[in-house]
Amino acid sequence: MNDTELAALLPPIDDNANKYTRGSLLILAGSARYPGAAVLAAQAAARTGVGYVTLAIPEPALQVAQSNLLSVPVIAAPAQDGTFAADAWKHITSQVNRVDAILLGPGLTVSPSTSTFVQTVTMLSPVPVLLDADALNILAAFCARENRVPAWPANTILTPHAGELKRMLDATKTTGTEALAQLLGSVIVAKGPTTQIVSPTQSASSSTGTAALAKAGTGDVLSGIIASLLAQGASLFSAAVLGVEIHSRAGIIAEQKLGRRSVCAEDVIKAIPTVLQQLDAYKNLP
Repeated sequence: MNDTELAALLPPIDDNANKYTRGSLLILAGSARYPGAAVLAAQAAARTGVGYVTLAIPEPALQVAQSNLLSVPVIAAPAQDGTFAADAWKHITSQVNRVDAILLGPGLTVSPSTSTFVQTVTMLSPVPVLLDADALNILAAFCARENRVPAWPANTILTPHAGELKRMLDATKTTGTEALAQLLGSVIVAKGPTTQIVSPTQSASSSTGTAALAKAGTGDVLSGIIASLLAQGASLFSAAVLGVEIHSRAGIIAEQKLGRRSVCAEDVIKAIPTVLQQLDAYKNLP
């Protein structure tokens, strides 16, 4: 896609907008071991324009998240072994009034309790869900163990890197991203030097990125960007295509400023506004 076509995918912001009309995103992420993944995803989501972000994180990681997220409400979820308890979903929904999309998975870790938690969220969520990181590993383990895929809503985006994708393909006995998207009825963002975005009916690819993005935490940033666009009203496929491009261009901007070796996930987040300003300039052209 060219810049004008990408700009057209950006969710509009009405002059009379408020924080709720600009979308509300719930992030279910983090653990005592990996609180930073949740923080990065929340920061990226907020920078990408969603009006309201809420982070639910296991109670042992609450203080770290709160100290790094001044404008994002952070709620403590019941924990087991430093991560989400199996019944945490009920507690979270009692504290969150409005949600337009959910991001599930960064920094979760894989355990019996998180496996139950992930299955509960994906089954019961009334809104689109983006599954990333350990949520994908839990999904792959379920498919391998049960020799079937779970019956879940079609409004999901999966964002696997190469290793996670291989585990999912092996567990579901499918060959290729297209077959997996068909089987799951979901949008798959297969991350790599060339990222594939595949739905049951559409496909696209992007090679815009840079090796500067080959750093821990940048995947959490990407999931935050895509989930933000989803919460703002973009379709699943549009959110995935646009999110990948924003992430890639932010990585290039960070590399130009800091050099390929030194870019960290936080630098990619700082570059998001520049990318959005550039696309908005095209959007406002006659």
